[in-house]
Amino acid sequence: MAMRCVSRGKSWANNLPADMIRPFVGAIALIAALLPGAASSEDVQPSVEDVRRFTEDVVIGPRPGARLVKWRRAPTIRLETLVAGPRDEKTGWSVPIPTQTMPARYMALRRHSKALSALTGMPIRLMPRDIGSGGDIVITILPRTLMPALSFPGVPERTVGQLMGPSRCFFVIWPTPDWTIKKARIVINSILEEDHIVHCLLEELTQSLGLPNDSERLRPSVFNEAFMLRELSYLDRILVRTVYDPRIHPGMTLDAFRAVADGVVGSYMKSE
Repeated sequence: MAMRCVSRGKSWANNLPADMIRPFVGAIALIAALLPGAASSEDVQPSVEDVRRFTEDVVIGPRPGARLVKWRRAPTIRLETLVAGPRDEKTGWSVPIPTQTMPARYMALRRHSKALSALTGMPIRLMPRDIGSGGDIVITILPRTLMPALSFPGVPERTVGQLMGPSRCFFVIWPTPDWTIKKARIVINSILEEDHIVHCLLEELTQSLGLPNDSERLRPSVFNEAFMLRELSYLDRILVRTVYDPRIHPGMTLDAFRAVADGVVGSYMKSE
């Protein structure tokens, strides 16, 4: 899949081993303030075909040969906050050191993870605040100047630079050769206002579950750059439930997905 650079945010996924590297690109929907009524979508009634096409955009994308990825087991989530510490004598750069995460941010992430756990049917677990190690999905809030100190194994240095660029937040996911996600990392710029950080926690966590792309096809949605939501919309809930339906498998091509997606999407549109 070709790399698509966007100004508001970026994402990348590395499929190991090296000869199976494939990037996913996602955009971060960040705007100056919440749009009026953006979080309310119950009055939006697109067709099953519309929602299925929207799901295709977000989950697989248009590139020939692209595949669907998802977790086969419930990931654990770890949240950490880093600040600038002493300068390294050799490099002159400040060393990131852990600090206490704001309770409100942890509570927001707990709400998001609880909602996604219910939608995916997986017991996603949020680890205790600032535990310091572990986690399948590691979320780091830190200043932009400290981002180069983070580790992204297997991701080309140039790609890491592109992700960080002007980004306010981004994510990286690592699928296995069978298209199952094995780990993810989310990075959020600590300079953001609180509404932005809460939005980033929601969007990046949702995308790290295997919904890596953005689409302008439908709205409102965390996958549409025009909206900065702090909770999943009606459309978003359908997309997440569709991806984690037992009829949807890691590694599905676009054609394979289309063969079953209308029935899956339709069933969730009726139940939402």
